[in-house]
Amino acid sequence: MIQQIYITDYLSDAAADTAAVIERLTEQCPVLLKADWQVVSATPLSALFDTLHSVSPGISKVAAILRARQTSLKGLPALCLLPVHLGLQLDTFSLKGTVPLSPEVYAYLTDMLQQHFQQDFIVHATAEQRFWWVQPNHLLDVQCPWPQDCLYQQAFQWQPQGTHASLIRQWTNESQMLLHPLSHDQNLPGWPAQLNSLWFASVPDVPVWKHQWQAVFGTGAVFDGLRVSELPAVKQLSMAQMLEDASITNALMVVDQPDQVDWHSLSAALQQGRISTLEIVLPLAERSIRVTYRKRYRWQFWRKTYTLPALFDMLEASLPSFKIPESL
Repeated sequence: MIQQIYITDYLSDAAADTAAVIERLTEQCPVLLKADWQVVSATPLSALFDTLHSVSPGISKVAAILRARQTSLKGLPALCLLPVHLGLQLDTFSLKGTVPLSPEVYAYLTDMLQQHFQQDFIVHATAEQRFWWVQPNHLLDVQCPWPQDCLYQQAFQWQPQGTHASLIRQWTNESQMLLHPLSHDQNLPGWPAQLNSLWFASVPDVPVWKHQWQAVFGTGAVFDGLRVSELPAVKQLSMAQMLEDASITNALMVVDQPDQVDWHSLSAALQQGRISTLEIVLPLAERSIRVTYRKRYRWQFWRKTYTLPALFDMLEASLPSFKIPESL
């Protein structure tokens, strides 16, 4: 039976729009308004990897998981390069999120990066067109965090570390100089106004898996990477199949985005009492929200059921940067 669902939001698309995510979630699965909601310090990716392998300090392993899917990458360890929006403050700046690109803009930037940095690294396009793989021409000693771990934090908290950290900063500065005039180029339709920098993320070793789950299932890029990296107990199952399999009493689901969960089937299973315990990890800025539901809550009629505005008030009190959507 499903016990945990992780919405990894590995590209941070939903992290800044958590209010809308919660609104849609509670519409599709209203029984969760009777659950416990808590803001926790770990990001969804950090919480997931803590669950799936023995805890080890260091940078996020998601780039290693994503790279595991790219069997064509050979040679020197790669970096992941992502288009991002940096927000400027009076005396520093922070990461606001990654930026989606149109196919035309992605192709243009791919050619530009390949030409400008050909003496420094090789650029590989990806099918998702949300980032690039970068293979430096020389082995680098550098550690660069994954964007999700750095959202809304001042820049000094997430600077590259290691012998070649200054080289990464130099490449970042060069990329900003390349991007600036393009934002005013009328011959580039569809240029995203928020794009003002590129983010280098390190690719560490694949984690040593160590978990007690009977089954890990799901869909998306992170799940595919977990499967390719030989995570134990990975199964190619739908939620409906998992709910029908009485032999599995301990299962974890991994998806990239909220709309990859079959909330209708999940809601029906909760209403019918077929799920005893469930935890859902939702993205929230550089943190996450943990929703905990237990079967007995259905019978505790004295237990307070949240209204959506009351739920938002509680979350806002926990994290001042969380805001109620204007539609409410």
